[in-house]
Amino acid sequence: MEAIDLLQAFNLNILEVILTVIPIFYIGYRLGNRKVKKLTEEIYSVQKQVLDLNEELLYGKSETPVIGIKHDALKVTNIAK
Repeated sequence: MEAIDLLQAFNLNILEVILTVIPIFYIGYRLGNRKVKKLTEEIYSVQKQVLDLNEELLYGKSETPVIGIKHDALKVTNIAK
């Protein structure tokens, strides 16, 4: 009841409030949807770059030199005796 009394105090009609609020929510929804689409495209772009880099590292199809790891440097020493 207080909400209706408050609206009457400001001489606002429920129809006027609804007609004002709906476009505001719609504009906010559209702006948020646009941001989500932009961020999704960025995520897919970064994901594709990571997959391309992994493919280059795994299969050696890189245009840039890959850091070579010598298998001799990865020898495991027996520390526990």
